[in-house]
Amino acid sequence: MPNFRYFPNSETDIKRLYSILNIKGKKELFEKIIGDIPLIDANNLKTLSRGMDELSLYRYFEDIAVKLPDKNLFSIFAGGGVYNHFVPAAIDSLISRSEFYTPYTPYQPEVSQGTLFALFEFQSMVAEILGMDVVNASMYDGAESLAEAVLMSLRLYLNANPEQGPQSGQLSNNYSKSETNPRPGHLILISEGINPNYFSVIQSFIGDIKAKIETVRLNKKTGQTDLSDLKLKLKNNVSTVVIQQPNYYGVIEDLEELEPQVHSFNPKPFFVVSSTEPFSFGVINPPGFYNADIFAGEGNSFGNYMNFGGPLLGLFGAKKDYIRQMPGRIVGKTKDAKNKDAYTFILATREQHIRRGAATSNICTNNSLNAVRAAIYLSLCSKKGFGELSLLNLKLAHILHEKLLKTGFFEPWFSGDFFNEFALRIKNEKITALQFINKMAAQGILAGIQIDGSGILVSATENNGIESIERYVENAKDIIKTAV
Repeated sequence: MPNFRYFPNSETDIKRLYSILNIKGKKELFEKIIGDIPLIDANNLKTLSRGMDELSLYRYFEDIAVKLPDKNLFSIFAGGGVYNHFVPAAIDSLISRSEFYTPYTPYQPEVSQGTLFALFEFQSMVAEILGMDVVNASMYDGAESLAEAVLMSLRLYLNANPEQGPQSGQLSNNYSKSETNPRPGHLILISEGINPNYFSVIQSFIGDIKAKIETVRLNKKTGQTDLSDLKLKLKNNVSTVVIQQPNYYGVIEDLEELEPQVHSFNPKPFFVVSSTEPFSFGVINPPGFYNADIFAGEGNSFGNYMNFGGPLLGLFGAKKDYIRQMPGRIVGKTKDAKNKDAYTFILATREQHIRRGAATSNICTNNSLNAVRAAIYLSLCSKKGFGELSLLNLKLAHILHEKLLKTGFFEPWFSGDFFNEFALRIKNEKITALQFINKMAAQGILAGIQIDGSGILVSATENNGIESIERYVENAKDIIKTAV
């Protein structure tokens, strides 16, 4: 949605503008700009409720806009890590204020108090949502954040278990030097439920070190990480176990069952939890509740647009015991010389601030502007609103899931509980998942993400109302039924 939707011009201002432009009214104005188009009948506006909320108001005008010519309106049901959430207009208005919008990297705290204050609030709110002790002032995106978490867990493991690392040499913060590499065969266990794009980034990050990745399979029935396979693969040289919650297929993992298996093993691996949809923690217990050592995930759902896949917002949290191994920057609250509240960096372990060899991360880009947007969004949302919105996402996804199964043309990929995303298999062999997606797109519906030949990953958010869901179901039935 574009910025600056509202121009508070009085009737006098409008008449003066018309006079300057030498036009008689708004119809002539729009004709000069984009040609002859039908304008909204003023009588339609009389039906508006005086107490309509912003989202309902948008939907009202969207219904009118659909009838206008050349309108390319898509209903989005694709997720896979980036989700179509509603962004209130207040966020674009507030983020455009100079104290938030202009300072990119606040090296000088005395002139960046607005940004630092917002980032401090961002850290506080996200830490509460995740149940983690400490959260940094954002990472590049969810994939990079998780890759950094894996490297951090490896550093922590080798420092705690030096006998499993190199035979000589002092362990440092990064792995650019051979003496800081683990021994060959060192393992990182990653659930197959991790977003495949995240998995690819992790592979790139550890490409030059000796650690190896081994996947833990999913239970073929439930779609959760298979506990028996995890037990089988836990060995003396496993430093890290990575789980996504909910996983890539939308299935809610049983962290209560998985965590004790990880932390009861000796030497103890580090339990890393990721998430691409932190809204889920409004209805399910957060990672910190299950004693996660590190959290790394995506925060784009908080007040940021999809933007064709970026820029995104990396979230990163950890137990306070591990704070000095965290990548990124942490903003703290203190007092200035006049005993007034002031904000400044209290920890910055990136190479921008310290020598490269001592840095915990060599990625110098974070997404502070996106983090400030998230802070504004969460403050507007409130605790109660956050829970209500999470529950709405859950309900809408289950309504869509149930309606699609009732058509008889789909079957569930997994039986496990899910949040706002689920995988289905198309039962008609005459149409592939890709063909189905393309035909739905022709009807103005982005139906989901192809998993394999007949599998599709579908998401629903608060932007997908009941009418939108009904439209998806009816179009899906017609397309699959007529497939030849």
